[in-house]
Amino acid sequence: MKNLIALAACLAVAAPASAAPTKKPPASQPGKQVEKAKKADDFDMAKVMAMFENLFPAGPEPDPARLLLAKTTANSVLPGGTYAALFDDMMSGVVDRVMAMKPGDFMPQKGDAKVASNLSLHDQLKKDDPYFDERMKIMRKVIGEELIKISAVMEPKLREGLARSIARRFDEKQLGEINAFLATDSGRAFAGQTMRMWVDPDVMRSMIQTMPHMISAMPGAMMRLEAETAHLPKPKKKEVKKEEAEADEPTT
Repeated sequence: MKNLIALAACLAVAAPASAAPTKKPPASQPGKQVEKAKKADDFDMAKVMAMFENLFPAGPEPDPARLLLAKTTANSVLPGGTYAALFDDMMSGVVDRVMAMKPGDFMPQKGDAKVASNLSLHDQLKKDDPYFDERMKIMRKVIGEELIKISAVMEPKLREGLARSIARRFDEKQLGEINAFLATDSGRAFAGQTMRMWVDPDVMRSMIQTMPHMISAMPGAMMRLEAETAHLPKPKKKEVKKEEAEADEPTT
C-alpha cells in the first residue's frame, strides 16, 4: 500500500476522544436534563439503518436477464480491492505534503506578522514524540490491512447495488456490447481504472477549482429563491414550550 497516513492521523486524533468514557450528567441536573442526556447517549444502529432505508429506498426490480448482464459489468468496473485502492489513490502523497507544510503555509501571514514556528508539521510532531515516524509506520500498516478486510465486506454489496442500477439504465443489447468491450484487453484496463480515476489528483484538483465559482454563485441563487417564493406565505414559527426552553438552558 502507498500512503494511508491520513486515515492514521485522523484515527490518532480521534482515538483518545473515542476511548474516553461518556461524561455522566451531574447529579444536580434537573430530571429532564438527565433524561435528555441519557437519550443523547443512546445509539440504535437499527434505527439509523431504517432511516437510510427510507432515504434511499430500493429501486424497481430490474429485469432478470438484464440484471445478469449488469452483474458482469459491475464486476468489471468494481474489481476486488477497489475500495482500498480508491482511498489509497486519493490519499497517496497528500499527508506527506501536509506534514511538510509550515504554519505559514496553512495560514498566510499578513505584512510583517511573525510566523509562530519555522518547523514543518512533521518536525513539530516529531519534536514532541521521538517515536512519531515509527508510530505512523505501524498505523499505516494496520490501516492498510484493515482496509483490505473492509473491502471484502463492502464491495459485494456495492457491486450488487451497482448492478441493479446498471440493469435499469441499459438494455440487453447495450449491456452485451458494453460487456464485449470490457472483455477485451483495453476494456479490462479501462474498467479496472474507472472508479479510481475519480480520485486522481488532476480530477480532484479540477473539482476543487470549481469551488470559488460555486460559492460566488450562491448569493445570486439565494436572491432568486427568495424572489420566486415571495408570493408564498411565510412558514409558521414553531412555538417553543416553556418546559422545553427551560430544559435547553445551560446549567451553571
